[in-house]
Amino acid sequence: MGTLQLNMNQLFDVIKTLPVNEKIFLVNHIEKEIKVNRKETSLVQKLLSGPTMSDEQYESYLQIKKDFNKWSKKLF
Repeated sequence: MGTLQLNMNQLFDVIKTLPVNEKIFLVNHIEKEIKVNRKETSLVQKLLSGPTMSDEQYESYLQIKKDFNKWSKKLF
């Protein structure tokens, strides 16, 4: 099946010809998709804006991990 290519004005002209109940269905479907996209975007933004380690903190973490591994191997 081929792809229909319309510019925005052509799309609006097609939408104007739809019966009212189909316009309402279209609006509801678009609003639902916008809400889903906003939720995904807000989650991504929250993750990207969250706290991060500095290089010094990361080096400290690596050292603690190394020391813990040495300590735990001595126990067993």
